This record gives sequence, C-alpha cells and structure tokens, in this order.
Amino acid sequence: MKKLNVFYETKLVGSLYRDSELIYSFIYCDEWIEDENAFKLSLAMPLQKEAFGNKITLSFFENLLPEGEAKDAINKSQNIESTFDFLKSFGRDSAGAIIVSGNDKSPFDPSLKNGLVALEMKEVYQAIDEKRSVAEVIANLDPGYLSIAGAQDKFSAIVKDDKFYLPTNGSPTTHIVKVPIYRSGVKESVYNEYYCMKLACLVGLNVAKCTVLDHKQHPLYITKRYDRTGGSEIKRIHQQDFCQAQGFVSENKYESNGGPTLKDNYQLIKTQVTVEKRSQALFDYLDWICFNLLIGNNDSHSKNLSFLLNNGKIELAPFYDLICTAIYPKLKKDFSFVIGDRFDATRVGVNQFKLVDESLGLKVGTMGMKAKKMSEKLIEHKDNLLAEVESELPDTKIVKRISALIGKRCKSLDRQGI
Repeated sequence: MKKLNVFYETKLVGSLYRDSELIYSFIYCDEWIEDENAFKLSLAMPLQKEAFGNKITLSFFENLLPEGEAKDAINKSQNIESTFDFLKSFGRDSAGAIIVSGNDKSPFDPSLKNGLVALEMKEVYQAIDEKRSVAEVIANLDPGYLSIAGAQDKFSAIVKDDKFYLPTNGSPTTHIVKVPIYRSGVKESVYNEYYCMKLACLVGLNVAKCTVLDHKQHPLYITKRYDRTGGSEIKRIHQQDFCQAQGFVSENKYESNGGPTLKDNYQLIKTQVTVEKRSQALFDYLDWICFNLLIGNNDSHSKNLSFLLNNGKIELAPFYDLICTAIYPKLKKDFSFVIGDRFDATRVGVNQFKLVDESLGLKVGTMGMKAKKMSEKLIEHKDNLLAEVESELPDTKIVKRISALIGKRCKSLDRQGI
C-alpha cells in the first residue's frame, strides 16, 4: 500500500492511498475532522471517518493534474506512470489550498524565508520554438512545480516586473502562465484568450485578471491566481471545480462524455452557494452560458467552473479559460452542454431556450432574454475592444476575425426571433 499525505499549510488533512491493485482511497485524519477550521476537499468528499473509494478519490485528485499532451510529456520525461506518482513529484502547489507530499511533514514551512529561483525564460522560449511542452521544462527544474490542471500547456509561477520565479519553501505561486498553442491549426491562442477574457469583463462577467507579455519572441498569457490572497504573505484559498464537486473525473468533463449537464451545474450552485450570493451566482452562470454560445467557446466544460471557499462559505469563482474555439476549423464543433435539445450552438434558438427554461424551472423567456441582453452588450463592446487590443498587440490578426464571428452569431440570434 502506497501513501501520500495531504496538507493545508502545515496541518495534516488526510492521506491518499494506492494499493497493489492500483485502487485509490482517501481518508481524513481525526485531527482534521475535529479542527474547527476544517473544510472538505470537495462536496463529493464530506468530512467523515470512513475512507472514500476509488472513483470519488480520483475525482478530486486526478482533476488536479494536467491533461493530454502536457501530461504525457511530463510523464515521459520524469518516468511517471500514474496519478499517484505525479502528485508525489509535483503536488506541492496544486489548484486550491492543498499540498500533497510523500513526507510526514508539510513541505511548506512559514518560518523559513521564501527564497525565489528565477526561471531562465530562454529555455521556455526554446521549448515553444521546438513545439515541446513547457510544463515539462518547468517540471525538470529544481524546485519543480506542478503544471496546473487542464489540457493547455502552462505553468505556475510568481511574476514580478515581467520576470518569473519559483518559490523554494513550498510557498504558493501567484500566477498562471500560458504559452501559445501550436497544434490542430490553432493560431494566436494567447491573443484569442486575452480578447475574450477582456470582452467578458466588459459585458459584466466576473473574470480572473489577465495580461499579455509580448517580447516579440512568443507572447505569454498571464493570469493572476484567484485562489491566492494577501500582500507580502500569500495565502492559499481552497477551490474545487465542478467535476470535483460532483465526483466526475476529467475524462467526463463534457456532457457528451457523461459529464455534468447544464442543469446539474445550475442545481449545484442553487444548493451550495451561500445564500447572500446565490441569486447572483445563478444569473452569472446563465450569462456565462450565453457568452460562450455567442463567442463560439465550445470548450466551456464543467472543469472551467469552480467554487471558492471564503471564510467558510462557498461562492462561485471568477470565470477563466474563455476562448473562441469556433474560429479554428479543426476543433470540435459541438458545444460543451446540450442547450435544449441541441449540441450545435449555431442551431440554438427560441425553442431551445424555452426548453432550458423548463428544465431549470425558470419563467419562460428568461434564457432568451439573457441571450438577447448578452448579444446587445457584445455588439456594444466588441469593436472598441478590438481597436484597443490591436493597438496594444499589433501582431494580432485573429482578434478581428473573432469580432466578426461574434457579430455573425449575434445577428443570427436576432434573426431567430430572440
């Protein structure tokens, strides 16, 4: 039986096990259960003395890992073959508040001064040039840090004055850095996401703060971690994505693969978000759906929604990973959720929105009205933002095409009587 310990700062939360049959389990320690400040790792893992089985355990811990090519590259370079081995090597700074380690003591020591190791960015840029995983480059460093969950190639770091650092005493990182995607006909992914995230902010969505660092070699998309807080002393905030919260592993993040539905996520928010923020969170979620439909983000799956735990209360986290995928012909055409009775976002109209209203128990016309208002806001802001982004980042060509695509989708919605 192999074992890893799970910590919050310096406190032991519990232990992750893998037996000889490669079956995973997790159990909270008694001291954590009795701690007045204890929190559950996910809604699917309530505080209890009994161990959790393989599926629920993996639904939390496997969802901390990178996916796809980024994960494969790290596995190959580090000779890693499992979720267990990955967390053992790189679990000191995952998404949210927990630390995973093979040691009996937390690697985070607040009594030590946090030394910073500067990243040699020439190695990062060289990896991009050679179409190698940047996450692999970071993993090979000492200290190596976990590549944040998700399929896109990225790394976590501390960013100061456009320079990148890794902490040495198990301290949290403060930013996530994404590099350009060069596969499946995808171009200018950094500019694409930056434009869509800024546009989301302009139309009223609560989004993670972001910027682009463009040194004319390769642009980097930099987002400030919303699961971190504090000034000189950075603190981790616990988070769980909507797959973790509902007990789904990452391969089920899309509804078409058996993952959470639009209604599942709506009900999750309705039953779990703190009362004073619940109504706004539900409206924000519906706006998020409308925004993704209209900008052509077919990758808006349930792992791109998260809860934060602030002062013991659950709230909807800022939105992230907003990008127009429909601009790339080789990427999947279906939306991440069934809207009414259709996956094809270009064929969603009045009847589909009425079906959503009925499914969620909303007044008929609610979803259509939200889509109409979102369309109006997008038309109002998209071209002014286009001019700003082109001025700030003159190398971009794709942003103009995205703005035009959004315009077509908004007009199509109008033609369908919404």
